[in-house]
Amino acid sequence: MSNLHAKESAPDFQHVIFDLDGVVYRGRAPILGAAEAIERIRAAGIRVSFLTNNATRSRKDLRGRLARLGVKAETADIMTSAYATACYMKSLKPRPKKVFVVGEEGLRHELREAGLALLPPVLVGEKASATTFSSIRSESIAKKAGVLVSGLDRKINYAKLASALEVLHSGAKWIACNLDPTLPMEKGVHPGAGSLVASLAYAAGKIRPGKSGKQAARLPGARLANIILREPDFVVGKPNHYMLDLLLGGKGGGRTGRSDTRPSETEGTEASRSDARQSVLFVGDRLDMDIGFANTAGLSSMLVLSGVGTKEEAQKAKGHLKPEYILPSIADVPDGLGI
Repeated sequence: MSNLHAKESAPDFQHVIFDLDGVVYRGRAPILGAAEAIERIRAAGIRVSFLTNNATRSRKDLRGRLARLGVKAETADIMTSAYATACYMKSLKPRPKKVFVVGEEGLRHELREAGLALLPPVLVGEKASATTFSSIRSESIAKKAGVLVSGLDRKINYAKLASALEVLHSGAKWIACNLDPTLPMEKGVHPGAGSLVASLAYAAGKIRPGKSGKQAARLPGARLANIILREPDFVVGKPNHYMLDLLLGGKGGGRTGRSDTRPSETEGTEASRSDARQSVLFVGDRLDMDIGFANTAGLSSMLVLSGVGTKEEAQKAKGHLKPEYILPSIADVPDGLGI
């Protein structure tokens, strides 16, 4: 394989799963040669799927976007953290009656398609443009939200964050679509969904117990580390494996996204699942979310340098963050696979 530091030859992969942001496109700009590379891989008889932490679009919308880039895809071969979150929510018992969402229309669409009732994006009693919240009626509204779901929201405002915080304070569970700190764009990177999670986690956190004596004298009074973050109750996206289980038909659900499939009907033996995953290659652009995800899931891992990760970081990486293969971009993947 034509790579920077990996094995001499690639195994015969039966399935290649691509991340999207930073791999197939950056922002609105496609990665040069992406459509042609994907077509060559399919023509060689290898299954192609897409798995992304991005929760801003529905699977249907992503299928249309890929089509406009010249990439053919069936909805069943697209897995997003928005759709996976909807599947996870359907599996909760009892199912939440009301959900408060920090996120965009793609996420809200998938949740509505799952039969979930969504609260308004700002709690009753305030306007989205509000900067003070004297009239917010959290007792009558926030407590109706059994779950807070958070994803990337590029129209975030103070009122949404304040409402989400009221929901958390009311005792709701918190499901985060992903913890991606950044989102690769045409030029540079923008804040990702994880940056919003961090804001809420800090606001809903607790101050660490005070220090005394000489130890206290050595510590600055104002430090981010002085706050114990309020972690989400569950993170759906990579590097967790829930989306992969859905895509490959594991206990998270089948290829159709069924969340009620019994494990005995889909999982098979541990050995058979391990063998199946060894024939799957995951291609991503981040060491933390993509390579760590693939390696801990038993997949082969490939880093492309068209997104967030760099050659220098990859060469220094160790353990589960070290990619098996490194290539400049998706355009080089067919040659790397010898097809």
